Amino acid sequence: MKEYKSPDYHFVRNTGGLSGKELIKLSDDELSQYLHTDSYIKEKKKYRIKKDFILRNIAGQYTIIPVDEESVITNAMLVPNDTAVFLWKSFEKPSTIEDVVIKGLQEYDATEDVIRKATERFVKESLKQRILEEDE
Repeated sequence: MKEYKSPDYHFVRNTGGLSGKELIKLSDDELSQYLHTDSYIKEKKKYRIKKDFILRNIAGQYTIIPVDEESVITNAMLVPNDTAVFLWKSFEKPSTIEDVVIKGLQEYDATEDVIRKATERFVKESLKQRILEEDE
């Protein structure tokens, strides 16, 4: 028997340049090849906040506390602004960058480019600091 998984889907930006009408005309083999391009695979990556960090709201001020002794960030707490809290909460469950960009467009009065760049920077920096991890 197969393992049951909860239904789940994520937004993936179509970076290959074909429209939906063009995609539907592709054979199964052509579509499979299209979906296995590097850019498509990169867009499918999901990220999540590591369990070694806790976001707390203390008297209206958010604080991020590292709870793992092997964390890159030791003997310190992070104090995020509202946008960083939004990004943090968005990645508490596994999400693609595109998922978060779409949520950001619904939440903020900013262009897609601004939200995308901020989200990509958050992911890059959080991966470097080992706050965020790729979800398998």
